[in-house]
Amino acid sequence: MSRQSKVPVFSCLLICILVTIPGCSVDSEQHTALVRRQIREVLEVPSYEHIYREVIYLGKENTFLGFRTLDQRLLFAVDMRVQAGIRLDRGFDLRLRGSNRIEVLLPAAEILLIDADEESIEQFFLLERGDSITHTEYYDEIELSKDEVREDAIRRGILRKAEENAQTLIRGILSGAGYKEIRFISSGEKESGA
Repeated sequence: MSRQSKVPVFSCLLICILVTIPGCSVDSEQHTALVRRQIREVLEVPSYEHIYREVIYLGKENTFLGFRTLDQRLLFAVDMRVQAGIRLDRGFDLRLRGSNRIEVLLPAAEILLIDADEESIEQFFLLERGDSITHTEYYDEIELSKDEVREDAIRRGILRKAEENAQTLIRGILSGAGYKEIRFISSGEKESGA
């Protein structure tokens, strides 16, 4: 089960950047370079996240000569946070295209983080005969479930939402800096020369 939530889109960052931009004309290359540098300082724009309540079952059983020597069963739940966004260090650039027009080259959105909240672990059932279940076994099962959580988040559109939110953030910064026409180019368009 997934709860979706928007990560705050760095309003404080936007205000700080706009306050530090000097009174250059909008079409100056120096002004564009300053805006480019200030956006790059962010490096990662985590712009969307999903929170999953993952239910995990662990079962082990061994027998020797028909006798059960090991019987371990564990059912628990854990909250997992999946965060997506744009890594600006992977191909971000600004290109000035005349007075008040700018093109923004953006790399594709990607999963930035999948993290389990250990404090959220809730145990529903535990059976330990023959040996105890270790903390390492808990963590191994959580690690194994991360791939499934990643795929589900991608299927639900987390990358598309992260890209939309990153564009909104960058559009706000550039609009505040005086650019009227802002065009976003994805990494695929950049490679084809569009």
